[in-house]
Amino acid sequence: MSHHMQTARRLQEAGYRLTPQRLAVLEVVKGNAGHITLNDVLERLKPDYPSVTASTVYRNLQWLVSVQVVAQTDLGGGCHVYEYIAGKSHHHLVCLSCKRIVDLPDSFLDGLRQAVREQYGYIPRMEHFGLFGICPDCQDKSKSCDAPE
Repeated sequence: MSHHMQTARRLQEAGYRLTPQRLAVLEVVKGNAGHITLNDVLERLKPDYPSVTASTVYRNLQWLVSVQVVAQTDLGGGCHVYEYIAGKSHHHLVCLSCKRIVDLPDSFLDGLRQAVREQYGYIPRMEHFGLFGICPDCQDKSKSCDAPE
């Protein structure tokens, strides 16, 4: 049984209704290696579901986010991206200069989660976090450009 079908079965067992649209959106997001935009999902669904609309895809993506199967993040590209996580959080370092994305383990944010709980009483939802900065390669390039000749 494919992994997205295992996820679908777990959702059904938890009492969620799985419509054909939800299953189709789940399959597209799960089948994508990495991040995908709403428009990319819509484009991939159109051949099999020509009447599907952007609002239908959006609603289903938001539902998948709410049940923590898919994460929604802004990685600096001007629109949200979605990624299949199935409850396994992970995060990214995003270079503002070259746009390179580096994976960051979930455990890296444990201290931040705890501090937010203790200091503010919030239970943070950090399934898919993007931390922006300048990568070492771009820092080195910047230093070499600033060096006197």
